[in-house]
Amino acid sequence: MTHDPIPASRRDFLRSSLLAAGAVLTPSLYAIEAGTHATGKTTYALTPADRELFTTVLAKLRGLMADAMEQSKVEYGDGLRLHTPDVSGKYRGIWPDDFLFPTLVLPNKPAVDTLNRTLAFLGDSMLGLDCVPDRVELDGLPIMKPGRSSRPPYGHEMPRHLPAAWVRLLDEYAKMGATIDRKDQWAALIERSFQKIPFANGMAYIDPQMPSVGFGFQDPNVITGLALFVSLILERGFVRAADLFQTELPAATIAGWRQRAAGIRANLHRLWDETSGAYFAGTRDCRQIDVWGNGLAYWLSDEAKQKRIIAWYQTHQDAIFQKGFTRQIAEKEGWQRIIGKTPVGNYTNGGFWLVGTGFVLPALAHGDIGLARMLVRDLAENIEEQGLPEYINAAGAGAGASGFLMAMAMPAAAIECVLEGKPWSGCF
Repeated sequence: MTHDPIPASRRDFLRSSLLAAGAVLTPSLYAIEAGTHATGKTTYALTPADRELFTTVLAKLRGLMADAMEQSKVEYGDGLRLHTPDVSGKYRGIWPDDFLFPTLVLPNKPAVDTLNRTLAFLGDSMLGLDCVPDRVELDGLPIMKPGRSSRPPYGHEMPRHLPAAWVRLLDEYAKMGATIDRKDQWAALIERSFQKIPFANGMAYIDPQMPSVGFGFQDPNVITGLALFVSLILERGFVRAADLFQTELPAATIAGWRQRAAGIRANLHRLWDETSGAYFAGTRDCRQIDVWGNGLAYWLSDEAKQKRIIAWYQTHQDAIFQKGFTRQIAEKEGWQRIIGKTPVGNYTNGGFWLVGTGFVLPALAHGDIGLARMLVRDLAENIEEQGLPEYINAAGAGAGASGFLMAMAMPAAAIECVLEGKPWSGCF
């Protein structure tokens, strides 16, 4: 091992200065603190019994998911029959995350013709827009911002994570054999959408005076300043987009996306709370430890920070885990700032989600297999009893949509990731 004569604080300053100046930075500069690369391999300390448990629960989740997906299917027009986010009918349409992940975790993929027709349906709805939408409804109408159509939306702009989410869908569909028709138009739409995201100090920025949504599963929460979760999702999104559209866009655009991703990795330290030993959700409003976000940030952190993140989960496990479901924050009083009225103990303001369990499980399996084992057992014992819910409230009762596909898909994706020895940052 060669000795690095530059102190860590000085390296951070140099990175920030170079990024602000617009310099093209080499990957080696970021490798110092980047952690396991998204597409690499990692080691989980699974015993044979752990592997059997994880395999059994994965099979159970896939079985529940296949049944729920079939029950949720509706007509999208012209004989195109596709799944929706839940069986209960609370959500109808195509949200990029809710639509993609159930397909990814099931071994049997849709026919290529169905994939192509789905992309055609989405393209007809989206390609003329100024930026990507929150969702596309059954009749093909795009809805631009989160929230019910009959009420004011959460925030005034495009949720910041959406370009990365739609790129993920396009990329994964292509890997399943789909042809991205009108690919140049998709590339232009994604480019326009990325351009709408403001950055400060290398991270996605949300204005405290004019807040909007960062990550969709945090939609009522007013997280401002430098924002953790959306930055992490964009980091992967920029890399995906650069790979997917490298022949459709100018080289400078592709290089700029890769530089953005590198800048996020380099500036992640700005959200680190040395006192807690974990990352804040935002640097201004909701300056609270982001339970889900740390599960993703773990994979872009050095070993010392990884150990402290695991220690934070261990210390706060009674506050953040219930019946295998995972809360977004540890504070009983909920998020510090909320758009609209979301009572504490409900939805994202103190509810417990299996989506969140998916985000934290690989980090726990890497750093504390005993805690990961407990979560897997608990979720397997409680998911059906609660009605396959969107979330459970603080009292432990299922709430929101029932037969919620992401409640099965995200833990299944995480367990599959662990069994295959991959870092979660390469599976999300």
